Amino acid sequence: MRGVQRLLLVALVAALVGAVAPGSAQSETGRSAGAVALVTGKVTVTRLQGTPRPLRLHDTLHWHDVIDTGKGSTARILLDGKTTVTLRELSRVELRGEAVAEGVRYVVDLAAGKVRMSVARMLMRPGDQVEVRTRNAVASVRGTDFIVETVERPDPASAFGVLELRRVAPGVLGAATRSDETRVITLAGTVEVTSRLAPPGQAERVSAHEALQVGMRHDPTRLQIEPAALRGLLEGLTPPRPEVIPE
Repeated sequence: MRGVQRLLLVALVAALVGAVAPGSAQSETGRSAGAVALVTGKVTVTRLQGTPRPLRLHDTLHWHDVIDTGKGSTARILLDGKTTVTLRELSRVELRGEAVAEGVRYVVDLAAGKVRMSVARMLMRPGDQVEVRTRNAVASVRGTDFIVETVERPDPASAFGVLELRRVAPGVLGAATRSDETRVITLAGTVEVTSRLAPPGQAERVSAHEALQVGMRHDPTRLQIEPAALRGLLEGLTPPRPEVIPE
């Protein structure tokens, strides 16, 4: 009997250690990813390849949840209490937490659409990192405010209100296999953007009021954003406050 009790005690201690140990894979995949701060319109969440269900205000989210926003719909998520993720209409993301040696990497896989990421640097632990990944680019930060979107057949000049347009990292990209492109727009701070076809360790630093467009048919292009264009860039990424109905 004592042997069984001792085994149970050891198992309980191991489970507790695994649940709280910083940087462990179990600590990040075994707990919630965050909570829903705001929903407008039709938004669904799919868990573990199950059936999509409506996403509600204050719902708890888990790692590997897939979130879809319908037409005219938006959602705002507080990711692990440190990063606000705002999804524009017709967007799809998957939430993933990856334990790394120096901290936690919070990953938003953007399959389609547009998201705004606001990272609270003061709440991040040393070594923590936030990434937005698309088919052809990775945007990585530790604390800033930025936008990432996927685009079909983009027109950079009309989209951004360009003051300056120049090529960067010549020769990085090879032959195109898709028409998809990724735009990373920095609102504050600095974002490191890496093309998935670029050599390891090669990244572009995108400062405030700059944008980088990464495609499969051309080298990345760096764009300067006119202040007057910021309102258009933020359209749909600052959801209205939900209506409060008096009791």
